[in-house]
Amino acid sequence: MKTFLNAVGYARKRAFLCAIAIALVILASPSSRTTINADGIAGSGDQYKLIVIPAYQNRQKHYGRLENSIRGLLVYKLADGRLAGISEELIASVDLRKPSPPILFVNQVGSDVRIAAKIAARAIRLRYPEIEPGCIRFSFSDQYQSVDGNSVGCALAVLMLSLLENTRLDRRMAITGAITGDWRVRAIGGLEAKIHGAIQDGLKAVVIPQANARNVSDVMLLDGPQTAWQIEIFSVRVLQQAMAMMRRNKPHDVSDAMLLFDSLKSRFRKQGVAAIENPAVIKRLKQITALAPNDLSAQYLLALSKGKAPAKLSIGASMYEAFADIQFYRDYLWKDPPPNTPLLHAPIRDSLRRLNRLERIVSPRCLSLVEALSRFVHTCGTWAGTPAGPEHIDARHNDVMTALDRLDSDKQAVDRMMRSGF
Repeated sequence: MKTFLNAVGYARKRAFLCAIAIALVILASPSSRTTINADGIAGSGDQYKLIVIPAYQNRQKHYGRLENSIRGLLVYKLADGRLAGISEELIASVDLRKPSPPILFVNQVGSDVRIAAKIAARAIRLRYPEIEPGCIRFSFSDQYQSVDGNSVGCALAVLMLSLLENTRLDRRMAITGAITGDWRVRAIGGLEAKIHGAIQDGLKAVVIPQANARNVSDVMLLDGPQTAWQIEIFSVRVLQQAMAMMRRNKPHDVSDAMLLFDSLKSRFRKQGVAAIENPAVIKRLKQITALAPNDLSAQYLLALSKGKAPAKLSIGASMYEAFADIQFYRDYLWKDPPPNTPLLHAPIRDSLRRLNRLERIVSPRCLSLVEALSRFVHTCGTWAGTPAGPEHIDARHNDVMTALDRLDSDKQAVDRMMRSGF
């Protein structure tokens, strides 16, 4: 009977995750075609929604630069299952003597990176159908680390454009985001770890997909509101907006907004959250958001000053944090039969402390899941390695599966999970 229940629980979990995957595919399908316009862009208004095709599109476009670099944001999985972020320099050089293959990676990269590079190249050819023959060699600054994931797609596309358009890129900033063939920037995962890594690396600002904007408040809830002034976070919807943000000579409104934000940093470092009670600070934050509506750091601080900042995590962040907190007990949760060995008390106390904290900020729809996981960990600590242990652990395992089933049957919860980048 126990084996049957575990099998049913595993099947439900797989069905639950498959439903999310199918819905993500539907959500990623384009709802309308992107407008193609032959005009240039200036500023940060609706013009960023247009893909610019120059008048000389039928002539061959020559490379304006043969080498350039950009900073991307990557994540690595740690032994405890959590993610660690880092900013990595991505370098591109063009070899005009060797036109084939058109794209070559010097580092060891996975299939997702190669696919992202092909999509980025297809997006560039939407603006420049005829490009001077040459091989673009990409390399990451850490040449001994294997890299994979589609979140490097936007950085690749911006870097390719910069080579063709002779654009100097801002190395004080990093960018993350998947890219589509029609210039849209798509959501990515691991945002909290990536932003934390950018702060540790001393970067001035990061650029993220607009689809991940909701996740920024998750970062503030998990790491503290100081993240909002430690690094300036901008969102983008399309590739040319990303290009405008990452170039050194940014649009004047963006440059002015960043200067104003810099002028507030020292006040926040001295006074902390109390600085938002100052009318002069609030006025300046409003000026920043008027100049750069995509400045998510300024938006969050303004919302915090009004008491309107989110107090709960998104569903995706809630589930990630909950299961990351019990990584040391995953075998007891998913294996059939679970191990029958005693557990150390220190890791149990640490996990319970983390889950306790999580209960205060978790999405209300995930509260029953977090409570079930807390009971599960407590039971493992008490009964693992005893003759009656399997029976007690199995009962708590079923409680966790029941909580997952409730999320599975909650259409609204699944929809919110998809939108939060789960």
